[in-house]
Amino acid sequence: MSLRSNSTNVIITGVGGQGNVLAARLLASAALAEGHEVTVGDVYGLTQRGGSVASHVRWTKGVPLPPLIPRNSLNILVAFEPLEGLRVLSQFGNKETVAVVNDRPIMPIGVQAGRFAYPDIEQLREGLQDLTKELILAEGSLVAQKLGNIQILNLVMLGALFGSGFISLDAGGFEKTMDTAISKRHIDINRSAFQAGIELAR
Repeated sequence: MSLRSNSTNVIITGVGGQGNVLAARLLASAALAEGHEVTVGDVYGLTQRGGSVASHVRWTKGVPLPPLIPRNSLNILVAFEPLEGLRVLSQFGNKETVAVVNDRPIMPIGVQAGRFAYPDIEQLREGLQDLTKELILAEGSLVAQKLGNIQILNLVMLGALFGSGFISLDAGGFEKTMDTAISKRHIDINRSAFQAGIELAR
């Protein structure tokens, strides 16, 4: 449910340290390069590293939108962590929301300290399915590890977004954005991560 028929509302969520903000900036830059008006807003939890992070990326062919997506107006969710994905969907999702979600949990500090239990992954899956029109639960962390660096999970998940067919932006244009935004020293591994994510979603 978009506020305008020609606008797209995306949230990229995870925990601090997963490259969430960089992913949002890359996606926004790719949309900007295609001629859209783009806004980005970041919402952090109590701590950046290990705390909740949700980046709102919005683009339109019309007048620029406010940086934060209104409740129940999310078109596309990309979640690097499943519980954070469920949290975002409960606030911003609607019956038309689609999602690409990494299947591997990261235990919050409260779980590590024994103060509360992390939900069962099957319960999480059911919750995510109940709150989306279409869900891709992707083995993003596993793919990143196979490529030799868990820190490229963000590019794996963005690749999965493009491979899902949920987004109208051009994958080739996104790769050009990567070329200008990521240092030459890291571009090859990030390109590999993006392509692996595309194949993962397909």
